[in-house]
Amino acid sequence: MPSVDRKWVPLALIAAAAVASVVVYAKLPAMVDLGLEGMLPFELSEPASPVPRWFALSMVPALALAIWAAFRAAPTAAGQRVGRLLLRSAPDEVTSPDQFARFGKTYDAIILAVVILILGLHAAIIAGALGSTGAAARIVPVVLGACLIVMGNVMPRLRPNWVAGVRTKRTLEDPQLWRTTHRAFGTAFVVAGFLTMVVALAAPRYGLVTGLASLMLACIVGGVASTRASPRNITT
Repeated sequence: MPSVDRKWVPLALIAAAAVASVVVYAKLPAMVDLGLEGMLPFELSEPASPVPRWFALSMVPALALAIWAAFRAAPTAAGQRVGRLLLRSAPDEVTSPDQFARFGKTYDAIILAVVILILGLHAAIIAGALGSTGAAARIVPVVLGACLIVMGNVMPRLRPNWVAGVRTKRTLEDPQLWRTTHRAFGTAFVVAGFLTMVVALAAPRYGLVTGLASLMLACIVGGVASTRASPRNITT
């Protein structure tokens, strides 16, 4: 299974985010304006209402902790039972804890990227609440772009599983199709990540929209790749 150090890095980052919340808590008013409007290329018809200070500073770390725990539970016997309920027709190895061990470092990298992405939102909320709206507008798309690049680079090393990747009946049953699909999917993620980071740095108000649109296109690329003929069925 994954190394202890790698496995616990996301939890350490979540703890650091919680500490940051404690540090800035007294500096914020009781009701906090998240100040994230600058991340959009248009004005909202109705500005977001302020939220209680405790909620603004705790909601994202709590979400990150819940998602990290869910990821960590997936490669266990309990997770295997959940996977079998969700994917009844998938091969048994797809939900097996042993299968996750075959790509443990890749799985850890994906968990880390997802947690960092969520905590990037937390950093933006703190920056916006403290009045640094320019920094807040850049943080989320830059972190999103970086995480897409990381996930795209490790995507080809995924093995069929019930948690991460393009999980269709065909890809889960055909390891060769799974590999070709995730090479295309990973490349699309990397391209989307670079594009998002460039736009985020050059035109911050368009960074988040670019990131979300690029992510959707990358998912479409992965979906299309999963429908192609399996390499093992192609004769030369």
